Amino acid sequence: MSETRLADVLRDYTTKMKLVLVISAVSILLLLVSLTAIEPGTSTHVLALVQLATFAVLFVGMVVLLWTTRRG
Repeated sequence: MSETRLADVLRDYTTKMKLVLVISAVSILLLLVSLTAIEPGTSTHVLALVQLATFAVLFVGMVVLLWTTRRG
């Protein structure tokens, strides 16, 4: 039985991971722009910050996974 490495499995999803990376980057930029127009302390402001944090984690995760595929 041959062992499959994580990098080998992830290579099949490289295009999809790049798409998620781009969508996350665009969403982060849009949220940063929208924060200038949202009044601090409102529920909309809190929601925008939560979404910003979520997209940032997703962005970093995709960068790490794509780096793993290139390296492996």
